[in-house]
Amino acid sequence: MRWIVFEGPDCVGKSTIIRELSKILQEHGWKTFITSEPSSSPIGKLIRDWLLKEKIYPPHVYALLFTSDRYYHYHNIVKKMLEKGYIVLQERYKLSTIVYQSEMGVDEEWLIEINKYVPDPDLVIVLDADIETLRRRLETKSQREIFENDISMICRVRQKYLEIARRLGLPIVDTSRDLETVLQQVYKLVMSIL
Repeated sequence: MRWIVFEGPDCVGKSTIIRELSKILQEHGWKTFITSEPSSSPIGKLIRDWLLKEKIYPPHVYALLFTSDRYYHYHNIVKKMLEKGYIVLQERYKLSTIVYQSEMGVDEEWLIEINKYVPDPDLVIVLDADIETLRRRLETKSQREIFENDISMICRVRQKYLEIARRLGLPIVDTSRDLETVLQQVYKLVMSIL
C-alpha cells in the first residue's frame, strides 16, 4: 500500500496527528497501521531504556543503534504490513537520525551513508511549530527524554528539519494552528498519493 512518515522536533504533535489521521482514513475505508521509531524490537527497547535516558559519548553510538533498529523495524514490521495492504503511518525514520545526530556533531554524509540501504517512504511530512509553542508543550510533559532537556538543542533541531525539508522539497505543516486545520492539510497531502 502506502508508507507515510511524520518527522519533526519533539513536542510538535506527531503522535496526535498520526492517531487522528488514522481514524479519518479508517472512516474512509482504508486499513492503517501505526508504528514509530525507536520500535518495539529488542534494539528499540534498549534505545528507550538506556539511550534516551543518559547522555552517551560518542554520539555515533546513537546513530548506529537507531539505524540498526530501523533496519530491523523496516524488514520485520513495515514491509510486512505494506505487503498486507495497510497504509503505514510512522513516527520518525531516517531524517530523525540525520537531524539529531548531525546536531550532536556526527558527519551528515556518514549518517546518510549508513541509512542508504533501507528504502525511502512514499511520503515524508515534516511537522513544525514555532519555538514558543514547542516550549509550552514541553513544559506539560512529566517525563522527558534526553533530547528534550535542552531548549537550545530543540531550536537547532527545528532549524535543521526546516533546512533539510526545504532542500529536499518535503511538505512542512505548521502544527501550532488548531488540530482540525492541521489534519485537513495533512489529509490532503496523504490523499495526493493514495
